[in-house]
Amino acid sequence: MVLKVGPPLVVETKHLDQFVEIMERILVKTVQGAGKRASIAMAVVAMLWLTPSGSLAQAQVQLANATVLAPSAASESALPDAPSATREPQSNEFLGGVGTAARTIGEDELHILKAPFKKSAIKWDILFVGATGALIATDERVAHAVPASRHQMGLDVSDAGAYASAAIAGGIYLIGLSTRDEHAQETGIRTAEATLDSVIFYAAAKAILQRQRPYTGAGEGRFFSGNWSSGSFPSGHAMFTWTIASSVAHQYHSLPVQLLMYGMATAVSTTRVTSGQHFPSDVFVGSTLGYLVGAYVAHKPENGFPIRSQNKIKRVQNAILEHVAIQ
Repeated sequence: MVLKVGPPLVVETKHLDQFVEIMERILVKTVQGAGKRASIAMAVVAMLWLTPSGSLAQAQVQLANATVLAPSAASESALPDAPSATREPQSNEFLGGVGTAARTIGEDELHILKAPFKKSAIKWDILFVGATGALIATDERVAHAVPASRHQMGLDVSDAGAYASAAIAGGIYLIGLSTRDEHAQETGIRTAEATLDSVIFYAAAKAILQRQRPYTGAGEGRFFSGNWSSGSFPSGHAMFTWTIASSVAHQYHSLPVQLLMYGMATAVSTTRVTSGQHFPSDVFVGSTLGYLVGAYVAHKPENGFPIRSQNKIKRVQNAILEHVAIQ
């Protein structure tokens, strides 16, 4: 144990001045021969009280007080620091989360690209390509059959339906956070992942196929026309709303939920044609791809979603170890 004592005692110089003055008076009286013994006695008393050595009584009192207080201060300073939780810098945690998300999305995109080439998917590929071809053949005639007076209403409905679908998915997640509903939280996370998958696939397809929109150019809906930034094929509104609808509906096996989500997705897809923004084949391909992407992510194994992948006891252990470190 280290004993820490306060700063060294300092004797004020005024005591010395007083001592000198008294000594001068005593010497004068002594020289005058008046009361030699009494003067000597007074000199001794003054010396004991006013000189630094005479202040020993006061110094001892102060030293005693300092000694009593010292162990307390020393004990406080000698105590080991409380164990602090060791956490990696937030930047490392952020980069780790971004890396995990990028790897997950990359795996999803790879699965989406490989899925049509599976042997079990060949018959569905034939049906899909056949239906798409038939719609492309009639796209121009159907698109121009819609009166221009209905375009604005169709545009408003399609936008409202897309925003409402996204709001429902976000609301499910927020409700899950506030009520600690793990199923709702996982639904929101899976839906967000599926939507991001659709956005990437849609952007790549639009840039590669470069299809003209209705009422642009000759209105024929030609592919590879150089319209890589706002291509018509596939329909983004249709793809995103069907992705959200499929993801939510496959995780909530409830008829009212399914009717609501699929009903909004159908309304969005239909009004994208009546608004003059897309051809029927654009909407068909976007809706089909969106549904399949949402279903795939909704049925992925839980090991990629830590909310429900561990039992409650394991989650408690991990939460404790995450915040406490023993050194």
